[in-house]
Amino acid sequence: MSDTHALTPSGFGCNEKAHNLGSFRGHIQHEFKPLGQLLFIPHGTEFHLKHDACQQKAVICLFDPADLGDLAAYRWDWAGRTDENMLDLQSHYLQSTLQRLAEEVVAPGFASELHTECLLTSIALDLRREFLGSHRDDEACGKLTPRQLKLLREMLEYGSAEDASLHRLADACSLPVRKLSAYFKHTTGKTLRCYAAEIRIRKAMVLLADRHLLIKQVAHGAGFQNAAAFTAAFRKEVGMTPEEFRHQRSNYSPS
Repeated sequence: MSDTHALTPSGFGCNEKAHNLGSFRGHIQHEFKPLGQLLFIPHGTEFHLKHDACQQKAVICLFDPADLGDLAAYRWDWAGRTDENMLDLQSHYLQSTLQRLAEEVVAPGFASELHTECLLTSIALDLRREFLGSHRDDEACGKLTPRQLKLLREMLEYGSAEDASLHRLADACSLPVRKLSAYFKHTTGKTLRCYAAEIRIRKAMVLLADRHLLIKQVAHGAGFQNAAAFTAAFRKEVGMTPEEFRHQRSNYSPS
């Protein structure tokens, strides 16, 4: 998973600080720091570990914010944000939460999957507040997450005309309408209106292959309000009217 992070209590069986040393760079001897009982290694971070020859036991938790419901609406960019404090988290809350997670894995209880997701969500939020601040990353970078982009594509391609409304799309992405349009342009290089029109035109091309469908039926099936709006949009995008496109395609169809 592309945005997976690791959170681990280090070395329960050999956990004296003299035994475990770590660094996010590890090129120079003095850069290695003693590891605490709890450490956090962000995705994409180069982490180096030194330890003595002894029995090690640890709980390692990997999680992907994209799979944790509403957390997918936030960007988790850890580039340049690594902090030596991550190697020794002084948080009794995180320690107890991770311990509860380990116990749930060993002995699953009622609604175990939901309980696990809640614990992971809580851990992720706490880490983000601690090291990335309380602001939304999308405010800073102005781009949609991969999950948001996929959701928009699915709603536009397979959803109803109501699903394709700007307000419905914005609600699905948990963004204001104005920001959705701006973020989409920054992410894809094209406007949301243009992208939606391209999808409707592709739908129309498929429907036009059925010669039994009237143009107004094709327009409705492709998500246009009426045949006139459909014809104007189709001519602008394709360079010919829907009737001309259908006729041209029929001439190339095998007899």
